[in-house]
Amino acid sequence: MIEYTQIELRIMALFSAIGAVFSFLVGGVDKLITALLIFVVIDYVTGLIAAWKTAALDSKKGFEGIKRKVVMLVIVIMAHWIDEGLFGVSTCRSMVIFAYLGNEGLSIIENLDRMGYGEYIPAFIREKLVRLREEKESFRNNT
Repeated sequence: MIEYTQIELRIMALFSAIGAVFSFLVGGVDKLITALLIFVVIDYVTGLIAAWKTAALDSKKGFEGIKRKVVMLVIVIMAHWIDEGLFGVSTCRSMVIFAYLGNEGLSIIENLDRMGYGEYIPAFIREKLVRLREEKESFRNNT
């Protein structure tokens, strides 16, 4: 029989409670949520590596990235509860998750390019990324 210390039991209870609340709030941990969480982690890690490789590592930017990820999850939670209240199916939740999956995927590709792996990205995608980056900078300069 496995015996746990009081600290181990408290840690397990804490993580169980956090997992249960998270699962309840987002409408269950299905493949879509799992994919989104994987993309979020990959995006954050590749962003950190890209910032480190380009000597642009900044704790404020890292914290802003975490805040954006939290807001993203809050919007997924809101979409789930809109579905629950209005439709009874997960249409809004799925749409929001797919939109964020696309956004996170683009961000991962941008990070890979910044890390120096641009030659592995197909040319037509790189061209679109360059144009997207230029549009972002133009938008930032105009605001």
